[in-house]
Amino acid sequence: MRAILLLLSLGMLSAAAAADEPVFRIVPHAGGRAGGSFEDADTGADRDLEESASLALALELRHGPGTWWQLWYSRQGSEIVEPEGQLDVDVEVLHIGGTAPISEGERVNSFVSGGIGATRFSPGASGYDDETRFSFSLGVGLEMPLAERVALRLEARGYMTLMDSDSAVFCRTGGEENFCRIVASGSSLLQFELLAGLSFAF
Repeated sequence: MRAILLLLSLGMLSAAAAADEPVFRIVPHAGGRAGGSFEDADTGADRDLEESASLALALELRHGPGTWWQLWYSRQGSEIVEPEGQLDVDVEVLHIGGTAPISEGERVNSFVSGGIGATRFSPGASGYDDETRFSFSLGVGLEMPLAERVALRLEARGYMTLMDSDSAVFCRTGGEENFCRIVASGSSLLQFELLAGLSFAF
């Protein structure tokens, strides 16, 4: 009888400890993103997305010990420099994925992250159409606890956006003429991002 009571007590303590574990995290990030190249539709010259600052937000739901489902959003305000001037372009990424631990320590945890979804290119010039393409991402990071449910997070993430080779992008439609300013220079567009953020667990 005592053994049964002891097992029940241990089970209740384990359940209470599990219930005390955070089940949701919100992680705002700031950093920078680089990479990505297109081609001038008229001259064939390379037109690169300029390196610039980026912001990201991760919403995470606990899946299991050390693993989390993740909704990932990242936005970069960039530009494409041309002889005639510049074309402002916002690059937004929305992915569904998750994180999993690589190693766990008292002061530093390492993890791998990834997701699939879409990348949207939004030119600032009036009249040019947005472009949305399928993409996926893969990253690695470090997490360093600052308080019981607050941690500093550092992450490097790469994005691959699938493009139709030589397909037209940043097109103006409607009116008297249709015009495409830039074409894809290959079957994929690669970008890399370095980020720092704070994780708040609930």
